[in-house]
Amino acid sequence: MWPRLSLLVFSLWLGTGIGVAFVAIPVVFGAPIKNTLPPGEAGRVAQAILLRLFQWQVGFAGLAGLLYGIERLRDPATPGRLRAWLLPPLCAMALVALAWVHPMLARIHAERYQLGTPEPRRRELAARFGVWHGASQAGNLMILVGVLACWQNLSQGVGTYAARKTRDPRSGM
Repeated sequence: MWPRLSLLVFSLWLGTGIGVAFVAIPVVFGAPIKNTLPPGEAGRVAQAILLRLFQWQVGFAGLAGLLYGIERLRDPATPGRLRAWLLPPLCAMALVALAWVHPMLARIHAERYQLGTPEPRRRELAARFGVWHGASQAGNLMILVGVLACWQNLSQGVGTYAARKTRDPRSGM
């Protein structure tokens, strides 16, 4: 049961990340929406969506870690070295994105589009935003790759884990 719940968490985590990064955010910056909003407002909408994504990522990481811990307590021979190595950095990256990168980018964005910000300062803020936005996107891509690796590793193991448990005389089945 625990490996299947873990697989569900990783599936939801992966689907949420892909849905936001490759569906929702591109729609926000598509011409029909971006052209109807005042300058900077599409970015605010994207920030609200991304804030929820980062909150969900932290939740998924914590839940995945909890489920992995339960699996290990119930059966110390549980496979999952990849998860043991990847979950701490995935959780750390999600926490950094939520607690530090997202608020910093929101402040830069707000100052850039604030009325009365001189044009040279706007250009400086745009350049700074671009650098941190690129780093944030790279971090989000790394999270997606790590979650995909855990999902793929776990999905292969769920079938073999279930087969092992049905053959194991200690399992009572």
